Amino acid sequence: MLYGESGCGKSQFIRLLAGYETNSESNFSFSDISIPKTIQIVFQNPENQILAHTLESELAFGPECLSLIPNDLQNKLANLKSELPFVDNWDRHPSSLSGGEMEMLNLVTAFSTNPLLVLIDDGLSFLNQESKVEWVTWIRNQIQDKKIILWFTSDPEDLRLGDSKWILSLSELKETDNKQSFVDYNYHHPQGKLALSIKNLNFSYENNPQSVIDNWSCEISHARSIGLIGKNGKGKTTLSNLMTGLIQPNSGRIEMILNGQIPKVAALDQFPERMLGPDSLGSLLSELVANKKMNSHLVNKCINRLNSYQINWDIVKEQSALDIPWSTLRMALIIILAHCDYDVLILDEPTFGLGWEQKLILSRFFQEIMTNKYLILISHDKQFVSAHCDFIYNLDSQSVKQNQNVTYAIKD
Repeated sequence: MLYGESGCGKSQFIRLLAGYETNSESNFSFSDISIPKTIQIVFQNPENQILAHTLESELAFGPECLSLIPNDLQNKLANLKSELPFVDNWDRHPSSLSGGEMEMLNLVTAFSTNPLLVLIDDGLSFLNQESKVEWVTWIRNQIQDKKIILWFTSDPEDLRLGDSKWILSLSELKETDNKQSFVDYNYHHPQGKLALSIKNLNFSYENNPQSVIDNWSCEISHARSIGLIGKNGKGKTTLSNLMTGLIQPNSGRIEMILNGQIPKVAALDQFPERMLGPDSLGSLLSELVANKKMNSHLVNKCINRLNSYQINWDIVKEQSALDIPWSTLRMALIIILAHCDYDVLILDEPTFGLGWEQKLILSRFFQEIMTNKYLILISHDKQFVSAHCDFIYNLDSQSVKQNQNVTYAIKD
């Protein structure tokens, strides 16, 4: 296990260790490298590992490269499918899976060729803690003599899952006993007036008989920040799309009310580059102003806020989304949306890829904006959700918990 904050060079470390050329400068170098011939990398962005147009073809790609005879190939494919019981249709495109489900798929495909070295670049960060422990056990079951797993993570809690534990920073790589302490969040926000009502909600995707949402109901009122938690593939992102009206339920209803009116809502995708496509952050900002989603007088304030959070606007404004680190891109989009004329921000996995110090920075920003904004946080990071949400909707148990520890009342 190697822990490091985003930006410390984890991905660069992996590329150099694997022998890939890179144009980027690094703050470290390697000498006398001796690594196995068969290597697989599990990428931070699970979409970057997808090659095929169907789940079955994606699973078959690795074994086909081994030139197995047809009978052995079919047996291998059947075994690989059994590792992913959540898949109900093998003709689906892999990108239709949730982020966590794609990570599970990528782990299975990475080990399908029996590599001697597997390098994991934050490749389990979309998984909730229970699923993560299950898949670490699965990985251990794949390990035989002379197999090596190097798992690079931005979550310090993952250190306890490794046999050997290391911390990578801009200045050093050192072994740790994992006894270092991390300061807890010191976060509070004012009471709110947001209401979320879900009544007998049902939804299933076209040509898929299995319901993603099956008769869900909940009532939340006087909220400032709502957390949505649940197992991978449970329907958190689908619920977000229903909230924004991007998709419509098969039956039932879902509505948000703020001060007796329907609020203006913006959503940040768990894959933030999808928001930009070929555009840059600079063009997005201009488009928001042109469409009167952001007051032109707030542009300089927004840019100054970005710079104050170590996001150099002059550097990132014209870069492609694919060239900006995920942690930087997420934070930049959250700050930009917070300066727009939206009442509610729905943030899907906002802490993905963020180290502990970066989560504290995000927490501080939430505290700054929560006097006039409302949040819905979709996350597997239960600790972060519990520290920032006054209501938590658990999709697994279909229960709502009120968390009064994060709120303070504003006196009239």
